[in-house]
Amino acid sequence: LDQLSSDARNKAVTDLSRLLLFKSLAGESIDRLKCAKEALGDMTNEKITSAVLEEAAKNLSDVFGFELKRVPEYMERGRNFPAKYKDRMFLINELEDKSTGTHSKAIHGIHETSAIEKGLLMVILAFCFCKGEPRSHDTSRWINDKDLYRLLNGVDENIPAEPPNSNKKKKSSSTSSNRMSLSGRGGVSQTPDVDSLLHKFVDMDYLMKDREDVTATAASQGEESGFIYAMGPRAAMEVGRKQLLSFCAEVMDEAVDPTMLAEIEEDGNADEDGGAYVTGN
Repeated sequence: LDQLSSDARNKAVTDLSRLLLFKSLAGESIDRLKCAKEALGDMTNEKITSAVLEEAAKNLSDVFGFELKRVPEYMERGRNFPAKYKDRMFLINELEDKSTGTHSKAIHGIHETSAIEKGLLMVILAFCFCKGEPRSHDTSRWINDKDLYRLLNGVDENIPAEPPNSNKKKKSSSTSSNRMSLSGRGGVSQTPDVDSLLHKFVDMDYLMKDREDVTATAASQGEESGFIYAMGPRAAMEVGRKQLLSFCAEVMDEAVDPTMLAEIEEDGNADEDGGAYVTGN
């Protein structure tokens, strides 16, 4: 940054800090290179980008208490980890709230819709981690959409028991409204619209989504490939696997599974906070 004038340096750091903050609060993805190009324009050689990013991250930490972090290391170790996350970064609120959950309630308890969405997210993440299966050369646990919808329907019978058929053309809104589980009679239903919220959670990197592999035999019998879901990098840092295990144990009134806990601790990943809270809406 010594190559820049004082005014140019301050503008670069301020512009990048503002862009990172606004993207995070809007729940948008933060791509390191794309954000640098958008905020810094032509001033984007690697040394300057890294230096400005470091200064911007310090500002966001000092002023707002948010920490700028990369994808957790244990996720990147998987050979099948999506390449699009290579330069992805996340602005995380690391304020711990281990006792009563006051901080989390203050963020998510203002709007009932937000509270319902975060509750659904926790249930989906729990199903992904506790009911999902690892793929070859992958550190994440994946659950197919058929199993996910079946399990969600078991929690709330108003949620469709099967995923939408992605191979059929979109129907008119009047025809497809039978999949909508949010109340249209005014007020807020306690049953969320799972179809649209799954898309939202994937867009916000709370979930990862991929095509399910279908065997040659199944394909020859006309079986269609669906989708599979796994915990995304944002959820790994804002929620964490340990918190999911505690959530499942509390719901089932059981002790935390020591085998799964040991599996997490073996990873020794410092970037998986397990006590951070969401900055986006």
